[in-house]
Amino acid sequence: MEKMWDVLTVVLPVVAALALGWFSRRENILNDQAVEGIKTLVMRFMLPAVLLGAFYKATFTVDFVLIALCMFLCCLASLGMGKLLARGEREGGSLLPFLTSGFEAGMMGYGLYAMLFPATETHNFAMVDFGQVLFVFTVYSALLNRQKGISTKQTLRLMATSPVFIAIVAGVMISVCGLGALIQQSLAGAAIDTVLGYIGAPTGVLMIFVVGYQLVWTKGGVKAVLLAVGARTAIMVGLCAGSLFVLGRFLAVEPPLFWAIVLMFTLPAPFVLPIFSGDKKQKGYVAATLSMGTLLSIAFFVVISVLR
Repeated sequence: MEKMWDVLTVVLPVVAALALGWFSRRENILNDQAVEGIKTLVMRFMLPAVLLGAFYKATFTVDFVLIALCMFLCCLASLGMGKLLARGEREGGSLLPFLTSGFEAGMMGYGLYAMLFPATETHNFAMVDFGQVLFVFTVYSALLNRQKGISTKQTLRLMATSPVFIAIVAGVMISVCGLGALIQQSLAGAAIDTVLGYIGAPTGVLMIFVVGYQLVWTKGGVKAVLLAVGARTAIMVGLCAGSLFVLGRFLAVEPPLFWAIVLMFTLPAPFVLPIFSGDKKQKGYVAATLSMGTLLSIAFFVVISVLR
């Protein structure tokens, strides 16, 4: 009975935030422009504060490099498998590789992980996220932008000016040069942590709220949607098992890191994909696939809450 209440304590806030987002869309309490404003606020200020706080206090060892490399290779593998599946898929085939690769860690992953572990453990999820961030900001973005006629030079400029990417790089540099340890030991350390924590505190609930608002379903193309979700799930289960096996041979995978890896592989594809969709039919296919993938991710999150 006590375990059940522990699980509900973790799951119910997520379900409530999702429901509020969905209800806000259904009752027209907020419009798309307002939600885009919330997303901008999260991605420009709140999430960068969370990432900066996590990375500048992290210790970058061989373990970090192994995890980042593993995640990057997994992303490449999932993209390649998606391309193979796309050859026989007509509806949404050009975007299928992008639906089977990448993770929505920014708008969803950090919010869910924060419900499982305290803020002091966020660096574990950030460490797992680093490899997939490199993939999304380089290979993933370059291939998507090519479909929109955006050059590699423009893609690199967008990456270099992204607040999320800047926060990650800044955090890594501060830690690597030893400044992070000095900050933590100084009188200013507690004040800096308080500021970053205060700015980043609403990140989780706002992320999940936006996810709930964006849950949509369109009629038609059910077979293609099920194929995409099923293919991604199968690919991610295999890659997750393989990653845990390989990493377990070289480093100690403690519970906070173990569940960070598992949670990452349950996340849906990046929510930016509808922007790169073509006609109305393809946009509906992508939106429905992301929505179903999100609901499946929440279901996995419930299972993780029970097992951890």
